[in-house]
Amino acid sequence: MEYLILSLVLLAFLAAFFASRMLHHGNPFPFTKKNQLFTQVERSYLSLLEKAVGDQYKIVNRVKLADLIELRQNTDIKTKRSAMIKLNAKTIDYVLVDNNDLSIVAAIDLVNNTSTDGHKAIPDWFVSGSLEASGIPYIRMKVKASYTVAEVQQGLAAKIGHLSMPAAPVVKGTFKRGPTRPVRPLRTSEVTPTQPAPVPALQAPSQMPSFKLNTPALVRVS
Repeated sequence: MEYLILSLVLLAFLAAFFASRMLHHGNPFPFTKKNQLFTQVERSYLSLLEKAVGDQYKIVNRVKLADLIELRQNTDIKTKRSAMIKLNAKTIDYVLVDNNDLSIVAAIDLVNNTSTDGHKAIPDWFVSGSLEASGIPYIRMKVKASYTVAEVQQGLAAKIGHLSMPAAPVVKGTFKRGPTRPVRPLRTSEVTPTQPAPVPALQAPSQMPSFKLNTPALVRVS
C-alpha cells in the first residue's frame, strides 16, 4: 500500500515536471508586447521629419531593405542566396514615399555615435552600396537634441533637391511701431479753412507785351 502511494506521488511529480518543461520550453509563442514602438529619439525625429516634409511626402517606418530593392534577373543563384539573407537582415529607420503614387523617394537612417542602441553608429557599406546601386538617395542624420525643422529640410534638400515647403523667411531690419493709442479726430471748429490762392486774370491781347525778333540778314556767298 505504501509502495503504491509512493509510486503515485512520484508519477504526479514527474507529470508536473514534464508539464512545466513543456510549458516554458515548448511554447511556440513565447512573446510579450513591448511598451513603446519607437525610442524617444526616434519619436522626436519623426515629429521633426513630418513637419519638414509636410504634405509632399509620406513617411514609412522600419522598412526592410528587401522591401525597397530587388535582385537583378541575371544574378546567379549563389550570389542571390547570399544577398537575400543580407537584405532581409537590414532595416531602414524611415522611408519617404511620394504622396501621390507612393513611389520611393529616399531612405533615412538615424546615426548615434555615442550609442549603438537602435541606431546605425557605424556606416554599413552593404546598405549604402545597395541603395546607391538602386538609385535611391540614402540620408544618414546624426542624432542631435537641438534639431530644427529648417535643418532637417536642408539635410533632405542636399540629397533629394529643394522641398516645396521653404522655411519661414527671416526678415532683417527695424520696423517703426504705430501709435499705441487711437488718434482722436480733429474738431471741425479747430480747423481753419485755407483760402485758395488767387488766380491772376488773363491779359487782353492788346496788353500782351510784344517781342521783336532780330533776324540777321542773309549774306550771299559767291
